[in-house]
Amino acid sequence: MHKQINHSLLSQAFQKVKANHGCAGVDGVTIKSFGNHLNENLHVLEYEISSRTYFPLPLLRILVDKGKGTGETRALSIPTVRDRVAQSAVLILIEPILDKEFENCSFAYRKGRSVKDAVMKLKKYYEQGYKWVVDSDIDAFFDNVDHTILLKKFNTIIHDETIRWLVAQWIAAEIWDGTKLTKLEKGIPQGSPISPILANLFLDELDEAMLKAGYKFVRYADDYIVVCKNPEKAKDALRLSKEILKRLHLHLDEEEITTFDAGFKYLGVIFLRSMLVVPFDKPKKKKKVISWPKPFDINAYILKRKKGW
Repeated sequence: MHKQINHSLLSQAFQKVKANHGCAGVDGVTIKSFGNHLNENLHVLEYEISSRTYFPLPLLRILVDKGKGTGETRALSIPTVRDRVAQSAVLILIEPILDKEFENCSFAYRKGRSVKDAVMKLKKYYEQGYKWVVDSDIDAFFDNVDHTILLKKFNTIIHDETIRWLVAQWIAAEIWDGTKLTKLEKGIPQGSPISPILANLFLDELDEAMLKAGYKFVRYADDYIVVCKNPEKAKDALRLSKEILKRLHLHLDEEEITTFDAGFKYLGVIFLRSMLVVPFDKPKKKKKVISWPKPFDINAYILKRKKGW
């Protein structure tokens, strides 16, 4: 598989990175400046991957306002443009393979699936008589993904050693926060192209267990709903999901057993009996960067890495 990471695939990956309009990473190289020497940069990247001399540069940790008016922030860890291109190329290769493993109850980060699809699935379940609702949210999911469990799941499906080697480096990346470098011991960085599909892979065990037990289950990223026909079943469903999450070294931040009659909110939509209440569309606020790290000495870092210091 890794032999397909050639100039053509990397060029396709760069176009995906360019379309996302992201910022520069710790090396200060913007999408525009990377594109000004595109052929040269892609040839170097192709050689580094094929010769296994490639290593990812540290991620740039920034804090952005969640935009909810609460002052809450979210940490984003941004790879360099070079590393985003490499990740996007691998994603192009592995996405069709991993997606086949995922269940129909999973709706986030997948082609042809959306928030609307998840909402309409819940509406259909209501019409079939499932009125009791387990509403759950996993606590700090992206920060707590166990690397050993994740790589075991990944390596069971993807057998190419170079792809495994790349993914293992990306999830154990170093992070520059402006004062120090820290290595990710657990969690997957929000901001990396490869992270969403790895998140779905990690939680696929939860999806499979809930469906195998016969529950009507809908998951969007780390936020999931189980619908049942009576409160006893709802309690059992909540208990089972917590058992599966415990095996994955995760736990719930929020949990509630409610009903469609009482109403609940999921994915920004209010469910009240047969009604779906969607708030009026507001112009999307640009998420403001709250904290930006001090410049990183990239030349010293690369020298140390190449010397093995």
